[in-house]
Amino acid sequence: MKAKLAASLSLVCLLLTAMWVALLIADMATAGPLETFEQVAAHAARLHGLFYAAYINAALITLAATAFMAALYAYLKPSAPEWIVVGLAFVPIYGALNLLAYLSQVTLVPALVTLRLDPQYTAAADVLLRLTLQAWPESAVAFFNGLAYGILGIPSVLYGALRWGGLLLALNGAACILGVIGTLAGSALLAQGVMIGGVLFLLALLPLGWGLWKRSIE
Repeated sequence: MKAKLAASLSLVCLLLTAMWVALLIADMATAGPLETFEQVAAHAARLHGLFYAAYINAALITLAATAFMAALYAYLKPSAPEWIVVGLAFVPIYGALNLLAYLSQVTLVPALVTLRLDPQYTAAADVLLRLTLQAWPESAVAFFNGLAYGILGIPSVLYGALRWGGLLLALNGAACILGVIGTLAGSALLAQGVMIGGVLFLLALLPLGWGLWKRSIE
């Protein structure tokens, strides 16, 4: 039963992540260059359907991934060392940080975009948008978003002992942790670890889900 639950949640994560990739590609196809804050802010100011869909989808991925890691812990617990519970402690921190990051984009950012249209509040709104726009890599929200994945990297490495896709899960965790270190150290190369970790997590879901499903019917 525990294996089937974990397998089902891995499938949900896979489907939601695939949907997020499709939404991201569709959004980027019409976004144009996003190299400066003004370009990022102008893109966010459009507040089109893809913008809302992408961030709501990202919030759902966060919920699904949180549930998946909890189910994975429940599956591993009977045969794993007691210290594996350490990994579970970091999962809700990841969930809280990422939900704050993603849901702020569909609540706080639209309000600031509207405020920015009033000339007397434009300067203040710009300061706040520089802090809250997740798509702006120098924002506080972007940092906490990356930090969330770095924190999730800890249980990912610990739970990477799984036979199916476990190595990819562990590599995802290591890449995300390196990404946070790179951000703090100002290394653009290491900071890419969060994005690489996301790709590895996506690649890990299929063998993980399949392996867990096979175990559930044995």
